[in-house]
Amino acid sequence: MLSPSKLSRALLIGAGLLCFTSGPAAAECVIGSEPLFDPFAPYKGGSAIVHKDSGFVFPAEVAGFRRLCEMTTDFSGDNFQIRYERTIGDQLIAVDITVVHLEDLTARDHYRIIKPSVMSHYASASVESEGDYFISGRDDLSAYQGIFDGQKDNVPWHVSLTAIDYGYWDARLIASYAHELDVPAQEALMELVAAFQWQSPESNNDGNQE
Repeated sequence: MLSPSKLSRALLIGAGLLCFTSGPAAAECVIGSEPLFDPFAPYKGGSAIVHKDSGFVFPAEVAGFRRLCEMTTDFSGDNFQIRYERTIGDQLIAVDITVVHLEDLTARDHYRIIKPSVMSHYASASVESEGDYFISGRDDLSAYQGIFDGQKDNVPWHVSLTAIDYGYWDARLIASYAHELDVPAQEALMELVAAFQWQSPESNNDGNQE
């Protein structure tokens, strides 16, 4: 059972990092809810972005997905979110990946806190499935996933929310796409997860975090 203070903190963090789910056009690299601006971004090419505190690496392109941000900076902080997109035909698959420190929260707790906000972005949202999630080759990780159906602009939509507990760091992946893209989108997402699953965020050892 979460204490009131930890639950409140987690809810605030979760609410602040869900700005991306409302629409692809609003996506940008952030620390917490503060947008980062780099006027030289168009000239820096496709270098990887590194979340400095955890060591998590975000390539410019991976598994057919393109990272929206082209800034080359060692972003630091306890909350970091980034978006990847891939087009199949004329349909878009959007994936938001968040790296966050949530003290004493299990993957299931993390999932349950974020779930209502994710579902609220879609009309007639319903849970298709939810439960413990197995990440191939990573028996050391605890993960929890839910898959939802809903509608956006009167189009049937499919959404998945996956929370992963790495220890000091937690991660979540929110994927959304039109329901008609279901099979190829799931295959594309499996390729993306496989490309990232080898990474293990580093613990914060600088003594500044409680």
